Amino acid sequence: MRDEVTAYRKDLIVRAASEAFFDHGYHDCTVDMIAERLSGTKAIVYYYFDDKHSILEEIFKRALSEAQEVIRKAIDQGSDPRAKLAAFARLYASWVVDNQRVVGVIWREERSLSLRARETVALERRKMDDLVALIIREGVSKGQFLVEDVRTTARAISGMISYTYSWWRSDRRLSRENIADYYAGVVLRMVGVPESAPSS
Repeated sequence: MRDEVTAYRKDLIVRAASEAFFDHGYHDCTVDMIAERLSGTKAIVYYYFDDKHSILEEIFKRALSEAQEVIRKAIDQGSDPRAKLAAFARLYASWVVDNQRVVGVIWREERSLSLRARETVALERRKMDDLVALIIREGVSKGQFLVEDVRTTARAISGMISYTYSWWRSDRRLSRENIADYYAGVVLRMVGVPESAPSS
């Protein structure tokens, strides 16, 4: 029970910090600002985290782990690379929209991490690229995709979808479902799949 309570409270702190870092920027944000979003004092924050930087590291750790899990889920979508890539686009776009502020922090605040933490982040990002590249490479080997540089294409696809955090709003023309479907079509065209080809 204690472990569950600890995990729950740490999750609340990470979420509050993500919002605060997104709204104010990491360097201008204080632990007091994070505590205010929890309707508490900074003592509760320091009980679970050593400092502001350790919270930032936790945000990166969780986000990159979740993103990799999204890709793995797409890889499990049958044996057709087209279906896998479309599933990745839909799942990842939905995840970005659902975690918009977290993704914003990931994009903006990597330079605020320590050198050691940045090296870890770079490694985890490469794992993401490798997973997306795995789908693309399979499509190329089966003659379904036409791609000259698999890794660059994988990075371009992930980056394009990730940057949705900066402009997507729930009250705009594209709903969460619309943007997911839109990206599914875009990424298939990026790898040379005709629009008439099956994707799901």
